[in-house]
Amino acid sequence: MRRPVVLLLVLCLGVPLAAGAPSAGAEPGPGYFASEDVEWITIVPLETDSPGAALLDDTFYITTSRGLSIYDVSTPEAPVRLGGLTLLDTPQLSEEDVDTNGKILLLGTMGNLHIIDVEDKSNPTELAALPGADQHTMTCILECKYAYGSDGIIVDLRDPENPEIVGDWGEGMPASGGHDVTEVAPGRIVTSTNPIMLLDARKDPVHPKLLAVGAPGDERFMHSNLWPRSMKDKFLLVGGETSGPFCGEETSGSFMTWDATKWRKDKTFTMIDEYRVTDGLPTDGNAMVHTFCTHWFEQHPSFKNGGLVAMAWYEHGTRFFDISKKGQISEVGYFLPVGGATSAAYWITDEILYAVDYQRGIDILRFTGKK
Repeated sequence: MRRPVVLLLVLCLGVPLAAGAPSAGAEPGPGYFASEDVEWITIVPLETDSPGAALLDDTFYITTSRGLSIYDVSTPEAPVRLGGLTLLDTPQLSEEDVDTNGKILLLGTMGNLHIIDVEDKSNPTELAALPGADQHTMTCILECKYAYGSDGIIVDLRDPENPEIVGDWGEGMPASGGHDVTEVAPGRIVTSTNPIMLLDARKDPVHPKLLAVGAPGDERFMHSNLWPRSMKDKFLLVGGETSGPFCGEETSGSFMTWDATKWRKDKTFTMIDEYRVTDGLPTDGNAMVHTFCTHWFEQHPSFKNGGLVAMAWYEHGTRFFDISKKGQISEVGYFLPVGGATSAAYWITDEILYAVDYQRGIDILRFTGKK
């Protein structure tokens, strides 16, 4: 078994292990521009071309086109790589929305859904590969007893060494497939579709019940969603995604807040506010050109009917938003890497955030502003 090695990889880049908080405005640091409330700590440059990861307890799981890597992040400023797994069908498309219960991990690629045993973090192994079950994202349902695919597939994982396709959650629904699904509470699922749907899979995971819908009133693409505090929060958070070249246009992907207080009464969600970045100069904290607009986001651990959200916005880097008690969105900070394309943001603690970037790897940041 390989001994864990602390990743002091920043030495390879010729930059310091840590950097002080940048001064007010958009002063440049070692390869970035940042607002005064964002401090760059260091970088882990190995995990490039990753679109997403997952944090469970003190373990961080991240996928790239080369496979899976697992890190101990109990000291978040200095993650330790515990182990990894290279799949036989590499190079492959990496898993965007990695999901795990700490025992098994779902990784879909090249037409197969791979069931990975991750109980031994130093030596993850493949339990099974299910042909025809690879959809854009795969989500654990009911403690990974089932998996829901973004396009509707339902997989029975109660025997993870013998997974089985058992249904389609979109059958008979007002939306049949999309980009992602989120288990917002045990057995309750919100789909990133148009319209958004809230499904109940507690009694019958193979035939979920439709509880509510949310239609934006146009044909926009829904990328991902989160409902903080296991459906107790009054806001449903939703992100879109579009291709460039400009992210400030009215038809580009946006970050949205939705009213989640009335679904029991009228079976609907309604959009409250949406936010798009401003195209411009890096010295103003903006990007000039883009490949895509908006990607994965995450609310701060203290979020309660409003609060802080961090969102990956490709060439616009990581943007920090404050959600007011009325659901209005305002930007309060940013981290804009030079030559980067940020794909996902994860709060490791109430101050430390990992910004996963297709070009750079993992930027480790500290947010020092109001939470």
